[in-house]
Amino acid sequence: MKNINQYNFDIIHVATHLRDTLEYVLPREHDAKIYEQRKAVLVKGLEKETPLGKFLDANKDKFQATIDKYNEMLDEIYGDNSTILVKTADGKIRVDHTQHIKIYEYVTSIMEPLRDIIYFHLNLAKRQNENEPIIDDLMKVDDAYYRTFAFLLIMQDFQKSFVEFQKVMGESKGQPTPQSNFIVQNELSVMATELRNIRSHNHCTDNATLDTLDGCLKVIEMSEGRRDRVDNKPFPELFKEALEKTNAHLTELAPKWQELFSKALQEMLADIRKNTPTNA
Repeated sequence: MKNINQYNFDIIHVATHLRDTLEYVLPREHDAKIYEQRKAVLVKGLEKETPLGKFLDANKDKFQATIDKYNEMLDEIYGDNSTILVKTADGKIRVDHTQHIKIYEYVTSIMEPLRDIIYFHLNLAKRQNENEPIIDDLMKVDDAYYRTFAFLLIMQDFQKSFVEFQKVMGESKGQPTPQSNFIVQNELSVMATELRNIRSHNHCTDNATLDTLDGCLKVIEMSEGRRDRVDNKPFPELFKEALEKTNAHLTELAPKWQELFSKALQEMLADIRKNTPTNA
């Protein structure tokens, strides 16, 4: 693997651990060892001797807001005083599931600048005739995988908030209340904006991914009253159909991504071993 692609893969590796931070919204056990590994990669990613840290330091004028947000994320999510993730005595991570939106906000806002940096180096490699299929192919699947995964998780929480909104509005006979306004302004609107931003920044061209994302956004528009419900279906059915399609697409992408990432990682490690002098 050529130097520019090794450099870029290191940044992709950091972005992968940022993406996997989204896993903490899942209602399952989370191991402290994996948490420590993710934290270590994300912390090291900002150090000036690493590819990402070096690039950000050299381009502070453009990326200072990203650096600040990144540091804030490390403190709020992975810091010793975090209220979102807490290590327990039995080696697990306890998640405050009332703070999912904070996790989404940090990951999605930092991810796009990181992906811009990755695509900058992809394009630079192409201009210098140093691009390699192993990285090009990985990023093609990686972009679809990240956006589909994020959509699946955020849509699930959006549906929960929408159900609560409908319940509150039903109790008030359709009249807005402080509680319904809070749900709209601090939950539904925030998640809808995140979903639209994820879709608008995509690099995908395959119809399977684009149709999946667009199908979810159609349901969001229906929930906002901006689009008629298809066949006047009830919202539970509309959400179910969109989420099932999103989950099915993610299931197809996951093994493809794993295969390409592992292949790129093994090639980079082999190059490092080959170029590392051994003691005589």
